[in-house]
Amino acid sequence: MNVSGEYRRPFRLGTALVFAATCLLASDAWATKSYYIDEMTNYQNGTSCDIATVNTITSSLQTQLNSDGWSGSRYTEYSAWPQDFWESCSTTYGTDGDDSIFGDNHVLTVFAGHGNSHLLAFSNTGNGGTYGGSKTCLTNLTNNSRLGDMSGAQAGFGMWLACDVIQSSELGTNMYQSLRQQAGWQNTISIGDDEPLDFYNATGSQTNANAWLNQMSSGGRNAIIATFSSNNVTDCWSVHNSAQLKNDVYNSARNNGATCGGGQPAYYYCYQWRSN
Repeated sequence: MNVSGEYRRPFRLGTALVFAATCLLASDAWATKSYYIDEMTNYQNGTSCDIATVNTITSSLQTQLNSDGWSGSRYTEYSAWPQDFWESCSTTYGTDGDDSIFGDNHVLTVFAGHGNSHLLAFSNTGNGGTYGGSKTCLTNLTNNSRLGDMSGAQAGFGMWLACDVIQSSELGTNMYQSLRQQAGWQNTISIGDDEPLDFYNATGSQTNANAWLNQMSSGGRNAIIATFSSNNVTDCWSVHNSAQLKNDVYNSARNNGATCGGGQPAYYYCYQWRSN
């Protein structure tokens, strides 16, 4: 299903459904290809963060990215912190945010582990940062993150390899990022060891949207991929139907997000979802 809408500041919030054909624009290719990956598998540390253990799914993805000339880092288990995706330029988003070094300092930013609606769950509280005065095992994409803008401002594609993180009903309210695209699921799912790799490889011949939906919607999984534009709905669908990670097409942040301490500018979003 194809759906689009618009976010404006709260006093002018509006959403519209659009089913128009797409007009393709020239590709926006960037020479620098970089990635950042946090992956949790072992959540059994005897702390309040404990939940079920999961399988490793990003190791083969990192190997292929490196082979294709990407550069970056992959942190696992206790070396991966919630603060890696927290905005670093303001204590509004939590103390000791590190996104300008980690999650928002690379074109492709990836989390693998447990999740919930607009939440990424870690197996530890990281570097001692707090939100609301307390340590937390979570990154809340609404309260803690401004990926693609403020400090860092390099992230363009957010791959959330966890249950429930992206909800279509929240794209105009709780996903205030300046990422060009975000991909995930709207339900509880399992992920095969090499599926992120298979998705990435498929973007050599398919758009990110088609590759994600084709690879990640099997077995009743409600796969969703959303695209964001600072301009209009037509531009949103143009990027949505053109972007390719492996071919370095539209691998960049939108670069029209909030400045440090600033409010969220208007943005447009469009998305597709599929459940087989």
